[in-house]
Amino acid sequence: MPIGEFAAACRLSQKALRLYGENGLLPPAWVDPDSGYRYYRPEQLRSATLIALLRRAGMPLVEIRSFLCDPTPECLEHYERAVADEFAERRRVLRYVKRILKEESMYDVLTKQVGEQPYVSRKKHLFVPELEQFIVDTFRELGRDGAHEPGFVLYYGPVNHEEDGPVEVCVPQPAGDKRLPAGEIAFTEITGEQCRFPEILGAYDAVYRWVKAQRREPSGPAREIYFAGPRGLEQVQIAVPLA
Repeated sequence: MPIGEFAAACRLSQKALRLYGENGLLPPAWVDPDSGYRYYRPEQLRSATLIALLRRAGMPLVEIRSFLCDPTPECLEHYERAVADEFAERRRVLRYVKRILKEESMYDVLTKQVGEQPYVSRKKHLFVPELEQFIVDTFRELGRDGAHEPGFVLYYGPVNHEEDGPVEVCVPQPAGDKRLPAGEIAFTEITGEQCRFPEILGAYDAVYRWVKAQRREPSGPAREIYFAGPRGLEQVQIAVPLA
């Protein structure tokens, strides 16, 4: 079937068919070496229909290519769960944005002096969906539960869905090979749902706005200091070292 006839039969544009061919999803059955014109077999219509439906469902081309190699219901169920999780996360973010528009900031920012602290750590580049599990796993591996001081996380760059840090997860140890410098920090304390993304961004915003309002300057990476809160609720300090 010439490309025009095939495109009409599968209800895809010729431009889309060329794109899918270039990405290895639906290569033509034969290409005329003289004219470059593309031809397809009727049995390729099923694959073309599957590709069109999966694109309508928002599946990226690379995942469609993997699916076509192993077209099972289990693969679709895995993608459906991922889409549901992503949709739920987007709703949480949008609801938080609505709250920002309606509510004033409720964070108290304080300062204190902290001493030098030896620690052990693991550092990694990662995006926000991987962040919580990395913190939990690293605290456990480095023995946070047996430490006398709270564990903390240092952020050397933004962590979101497009930027990947890096992040350093740290546990205080007297014989640790690294040192957190002594000095003054500005901080605010949050608990429970405030510790989750995206709500936690409000605490960062409050601390950095306070620093600028006081005509101070940050002197190092922001940190999250993890305490055990009342009734098992998470309790975290968002802190910025001051120059």
